[in-house]
Amino acid sequence: MARIGIIGTGWGAHVQTPAFREAGLEVVAIAGAQAEKTRKTAAELDLKAFDDWRKLVTSDVDLITITTPPSEHRAMAIAALEAGKHVLSEKPTALDAGEVEEMIAAANARPNQLALIDHELRFLPSFLAARQRLAEDLGAIRYVEARYASPGRGDRTRAWNWWSDASHGGGVLGAIGSHLVDTIRYLVGDLDSVQAMLATIIGERPFENGQRKVTADDFASLHARLANGAVATISASVVASGPDEATSITIHGERGAYRLLGEELLFALRGKPFERIAGHDLLEFAGNSAGGAFGSGTIALGRALKAAIDDGDRSALAPAATFADGLAQQRALDAARRSAANEGRWEKA
Repeated sequence: MARIGIIGTGWGAHVQTPAFREAGLEVVAIAGAQAEKTRKTAAELDLKAFDDWRKLVTSDVDLITITTPPSEHRAMAIAALEAGKHVLSEKPTALDAGEVEEMIAAANARPNQLALIDHELRFLPSFLAARQRLAEDLGAIRYVEARYASPGRGDRTRAWNWWSDASHGGGVLGAIGSHLVDTIRYLVGDLDSVQAMLATIIGERPFENGQRKVTADDFASLHARLANGAVATISASVVASGPDEATSITIHGERGAYRLLGEELLFALRGKPFERIAGHDLLEFAGNSAGGAFGSGTIALGRALKAAIDDGDRSALAPAATFADGLAQQRALDAARRSAANEGRWEKA
């Protein structure tokens, strides 16, 4: 049975650990930056604790999953690959495309090892059905609308952490925009060029005994031209004042439209109401929320990892995002940041 080691005591501990165990994988160890927190988390989850992620990487595990700030992904992924491990790294892939290219070089030198980005939504039945049926149902694609609105960081008293720090890869563009960009690429096609506006609406947060400046974006709005001639709009906010709304991704084609909502795929013929054609109501599982079925997707990804590593069926990972996909996504994010820094100028992705 594949043995999993997790770097990071947040998402990896509270979502990936139960999801991967549900999928039949053996999660055995965890490493974190704070020794006391790591040991407590490990005890709660019956895991071996490592104070230093480098020791975990060289331990007796088969796959390393990296759930740390993006600024750490490059070094951790390369070290894990060099230690002979399979790698699953969180998104956004890294801080910039240059770092991702280094990760790809390390992966290409070890073609028998998995090198994947954690875009777990690709494994949802609704996403798989959309990819399989989209061309037949919709015909040529006209445009895509993707929208995420959460009040998750809308409270000004929420403490400053790495998520508030652009130098560590914080911000909604990377955290959520990466998923939306990847979904558009997975279902419709590559982004050719991007125009963006990024904003930091809550400009400072409590830190120790005072306030600290927030340098990462908490609101992002993008326009994109796709390589196939379609266009897209992306809106993502973590400072919404209303409820945590269901993320929606709507794809408009010549004959009708698809809408991905939670674990559902909805279809509408032109001018007709949307009706469910795949998927189901959002399940109650760690990681699932109005923002997306990330928990359900993680279980499905875990089953594919088990099939690939334990049973030798690499085809089970056909939907997975590779480091090359991560590079294409990263180039779109880099272009968005350049655009925002240049008053919304169009930038090649």
